[in-house]
Amino acid sequence: MRRITGSALFGLGILCLLFAMALAWVIVPSQRKVPLDLVPPDVVVEAASASFVQAKMLPNGTPQVVVESAGLRSTTGIKPDFRAAAELDGETLIWNVYHSTNRIDTGEMINSSESRIALDRRSGEAVPWEGQCHVEQKAPCTPGNVAFAGHLYLFPFGTEKRAYDYWDSTLHRVLPMEYQAEEEYNGLPTYRFQQQVPDQQAPMDAQSLAALLGFLAPGSTGGAISYRATRTIWVEPMTGAIVGYREQQHRELVPNLGERVVIFDADLQYDQATLDAVRSEAARGRDQLRLLGVVVPIGLAVLGLVLIAAGLLIAAGAGPRGGRRVAAAPSRPLPTPVP
Repeated sequence: MRRITGSALFGLGILCLLFAMALAWVIVPSQRKVPLDLVPPDVVVEAASASFVQAKMLPNGTPQVVVESAGLRSTTGIKPDFRAAAELDGETLIWNVYHSTNRIDTGEMINSSESRIALDRRSGEAVPWEGQCHVEQKAPCTPGNVAFAGHLYLFPFGTEKRAYDYWDSTLHRVLPMEYQAEEEYNGLPTYRFQQQVPDQQAPMDAQSLAALLGFLAPGSTGGAISYRATRTIWVEPMTGAIVGYREQQHRELVPNLGERVVIFDADLQYDQATLDAVRSEAARGRDQLRLLGVVVPIGLAVLGLVLIAAGLLIAAGAGPRGGRRVAAAPSRPLPTPVP
């Protein structure tokens, strides 16, 4: 009976070790991807004071474009398209992204945009998809009018200390997002990254540029938009969640005649509600990954080793079949022959 018990404990210990290795090296790594049914919280960035161009309509019906100064609130909302994602390979997210920027004091909308984008569930990077599009000011979103690339809203599970390509929505291309340092941010261990966009000409459609020149630089016959920005993000590395964001952006209208005009200048950061929401999501995901990928495998491995050792000890202590030893007969001296 002891031998049977020992063998059973030994076998159970081996199973615990195998399951621990499967959890740590196969099961959990295979599940490190964004759930298809994830609905991200709205993200809000604010600037307490900013300069920006605002189009207005005067009481007499005359349009006016002026540079204003006020606080800005920029909101990004995401609605996953589950049906479109289901038609793909199962490894891709389809997100409809809605963006609007409003004055904090009056609530007036300054601009808005809409995008459709495909993202890899593991890396978080944009992937080629014929349905992707981007449009400003609620015009029709025409599929294929943009080629998203790099990272926009997510970083990979197990983010590394290296540079990543990050999408610039003004230039419509990727620029490097450089790793800077490990840093605790909002109560979480994070990696800090920064993207520097050097001063350069930004694209703008001819009609919008002509309108800006006509209102803000009368007399000029041409011009361009000068643009520069610095983005700093804080990433929780286990989940790839962006838990902190800061964008310092500056744009100027540069006419061929007259002075340059600042048309946008703002220092935008997550508001407190967004900080709380993204921290909660990242902390929950981090805890689940640590539990299933580290704590449970270690516990199972220790339990497996204990069971194996116990099984070997019990089996080694078992005697011959029947469990009893046969006592040896006492020795007696041989009889002495009589002469």
